Amino acid sequence: MKIDISNLKQTELLGEKIAEFLISFNGLAIFYLDGELGTGKTTLVREILKAMGWKGAVKSPTFSILEEYCIADKDIFHSDLYRLENQNDFEMLGVEINENSKGILFIEWPEKISNFNFGEEFFLKLSLSSQNRSIEFKTTNKKFLNCIDRINIDNPI
Repeated sequence: MKIDISNLKQTELLGEKIAEFLISFNGLAIFYLDGELGTGKTTLVREILKAMGWKGAVKSPTFSILEEYCIADKDIFHSDLYRLENQNDFEMLGVEINENSKGILFIEWPEKISNFNFGEEFFLKLSLSSQNRSIEFKTTNKKFLNCIDRINIDNPI
């Protein structure tokens, strides 16, 4: 499934829909955010967190590598792996994730590590053209895909 976004309001709407899904999600959700610099990976995460109820600033993890949040008893990690060399560097961050974990993990530059292969995995490919940004979604979670499919970016209600 693919969505084209041409402005921040549309990104907010998408963030709200993803947040709606995540608030009711019980388990581990891993979002692999793939895209070049400037495609809106951090902006999308910011809008999701705001829609989930986060009141503070949402910083880009470009230099810190990892930012942590807790919203509605959900542990949320947002990582930017651009500067990491390999899987071992990620493990050194101290994020302990296994098949029994619950929470949300947003990973920018996911090619730096292996997929976890447990929890619910969501693959988002962000790209930029002269007119808009495109986000392609891949997952086996039907509830998530139905939530995204109901979005009317051009005519939000």
